[in-house]
Amino acid sequence: MQTFEFMVNGYLTKASYSEAFVAQARRLIDVWWSKAEDSGQRVVVFLAAPPGAGKSTLALLFEQLSKEKGKWVQALGMDGFHHYQRYILTHTVARDGKILPMKKVKGCPESFDFDRLQTFVKRLKQEEHLKWPLYDRRKHDVVDDQIEVSSPVVLLEGNYLLLEETPWNTLKQYCDISIFLSVKEEEVRTRLIQRKLMGGLLPHEAVAFCEQSDLVNVRRVLGHRMPADITILLEDGEYKISEG
Repeated sequence: MQTFEFMVNGYLTKASYSEAFVAQARRLIDVWWSKAEDSGQRVVVFLAAPPGAGKSTLALLFEQLSKEKGKWVQALGMDGFHHYQRYILTHTVARDGKILPMKKVKGCPESFDFDRLQTFVKRLKQEEHLKWPLYDRRKHDVVDDQIEVSSPVVLLEGNYLLLEETPWNTLKQYCDISIFLSVKEEEVRTRLIQRKLMGGLLPHEAVAFCEQSDLVNVRRVLGHRMPADITILLEDGEYKISEG
């Protein structure tokens, strides 16, 4: 196993991957760069996964490995397309016949500004340089114009990029390669609770949010997803790539 360190949402995170997986990841980077060079256009890769599956860390792994090869794959996230906190605090979401405050289910598809995300994804294919927003987990809000996007290959990670629901199912047309990170619900529950604890919730609050919101989103992503070009399986803490 190889261990890497990344800054994820302002927190230092360690992650370990098998030698075989790292080798596969390096080969994928070569394929993506060849596609960009052959086409003369930016290649956009989607990496979709349920909450807590480790997609942000995985995207940073691809970015780090690519830099080592001199073939930069720029990792971007869709979390910067949450609605602004002021919007979330004043809007509601319909779920199972009930109207809930959006802040209680933040992270669900409805808490994202889809139209803005779609506009930026289109711009990835049209503009050589653009500024990308971030989500600051310490501020619990979106911060605009934080990342200068300039790489010929971009890896965009997010929960709902391959969601088989309107309007999310229109996004796939803008990517060149799609990846789905598949995981069992029990694999991510502990990670999701730990994330909320790091965000300042008390233990009982973290468990409640996980059960009432995060795991609902996990089931939604796993149960309603479009096919992907590449599937990465997370089993017993180890990642494995299956192409086709």
